[in-house]
Amino acid sequence: MAVKVKATIRSTETRELEAEGESYEAARAALDAQVPDGWQLTGYRTDK
Repeated sequence: MAVKVKATIRSTETRELEAEGESYEAARAALDAQVPDGWQLTGYRTDK
């Protein structure tokens, strides 16, 4: 007897966002506000 396997998949389009602020917290809040509905933010980084 054959075994049937099912899965749910989704696309993995990525985009980069940038924001600036007077502090890390302010810059992060500004960046968070740019994330479209339904998207998942995968990480933060800063450039020094």
